[in-house]
Amino acid sequence: MDPAFATCRAAPPSRPPALPLREPLWFDEPAQPVLPLTLVPEVVEATEAPVDPELRQLAASLMAGLVEVLAGRRSTQQLELWVVPDVLSLLEHLRRARDGDGIRLRSVRVQAPSATALEVSAHLAQGDASRAAALRISRRRGRWVATHLVIALRPRVVHRAGWVNPFGD
Repeated sequence: MDPAFATCRAAPPSRPPALPLREPLWFDEPAQPVLPLTLVPEVVEATEAPVDPELRQLAASLMAGLVEVLAGRRSTQQLELWVVPDVLSLLEHLRRARDGDGIRLRSVRVQAPSATALEVSAHLAQGDASRAAALRISRRRGRWVATHLVIALRPRVVHRAGWVNPFGD
């Protein structure tokens, strides 16, 4: 084929364009409340219903996948079907910034505030430091998808992705 007759066309996008990231929330040292160690809170009986074991496994596996992306052990493309684009772009940004180097998943807690939502909190370890993450997984169009992520990988910095709908999902 003669190169003079070649035509160029734009390649179709493989996924929606990345959304602009929001600035992380910065906390000053004095603004962080110190918990008084002299007061013992009253113990409240847990009234939440147990989470279905399959949903618990789904939530724990999805959180483990997100941590693997942050640590650079997994590609963000592997989570495209399970994560909304806003959360995916935050993960990709943090991975490129290498904020998750050496991060490991220590523990996961899953609860179901409604029949269409799961809330996951995770204790992460990065070297000798502890980090925190919270993930909301919602049922949309018959599928479970991670819709919100809040993660603290550095002291006094909290990254958020996903929009909290005041009218419910």
